[in-house]
Amino acid sequence: MSPNAESLLRVWEENHGAHPIRRALALLEAVAPAAAPGDWAAVPIGRRDGRLLELYEILFGPQLHSVTNCPRCGEVLEASFATRELSLPILSSTVDRFDFREGGVRIRYRLPNSEDLLQVTAATKDPDEAQIRLLRRCVSEAKRAGKRQALEQLPADVIDRLIEEMARQDPAADVQIRFDCPACGHVWNVCFDIIAYFWSGLSDWAQRTLADVHLLARAYGWSEHEILGLSATRRQQYVEMVRA
Repeated sequence: MSPNAESLLRVWEENHGAHPIRRALALLEAVAPAAAPGDWAAVPIGRRDGRLLELYEILFGPQLHSVTNCPRCGEVLEASFATRELSLPILSSTVDRFDFREGGVRIRYRLPNSEDLLQVTAATKDPDEAQIRLLRRCVSEAKRAGKRQALEQLPADVIDRLIEEMARQDPAADVQIRFDCPACGHVWNVCFDIIAYFWSGLSDWAQRTLADVHLLARAYGWSEHEILGLSATRRQQYVEMVRA
């Protein structure tokens, strides 16, 4: 399902100053309303971002572009790639809880979701504290030698392995783009932020669409509702005739 122009503009307008995660959830609710309000906030990050990538392709096409600077020499690099190149295995919707065992420790956990990230980012800006807060929200039980343990009581290497295991279970939650600098030969990865990328594309589209509405309303006296009710192809034809 693809949202119509009016609903997309409404999402853009209502969430213009919202937290990026709130923007992502609003976009998903517009295109694929959950069974109950807030359900998308409980979906693991990789599944959420995978759905956003699919929605981006439906609305704006499969091509993606990225610009960055080499961290070593400062060279400006551009990269173009297709959405299919970022597609990763997305966690099955039937998976809910996971068991992790390491060094005599058994941990029962779930994967982080949008609500977790919103709560943690609102509580602290410190990365280390944020990580512990996130783990507390996701870990339902930790035992060593059959006895319950607090996260703070577990060995640091066990916590590190748990974090690695959580990332392995949800690979689409952290999509990396490889860059090779032709100037100095440096190779590094950049995290692809689908929410920021999507919102930037949506903002560009919204501003162009509103400009078209303004032009056609002045030329023909049509209402915004009437103009947005036209297909994008038909609307563009009218715009080109007015500008001719």
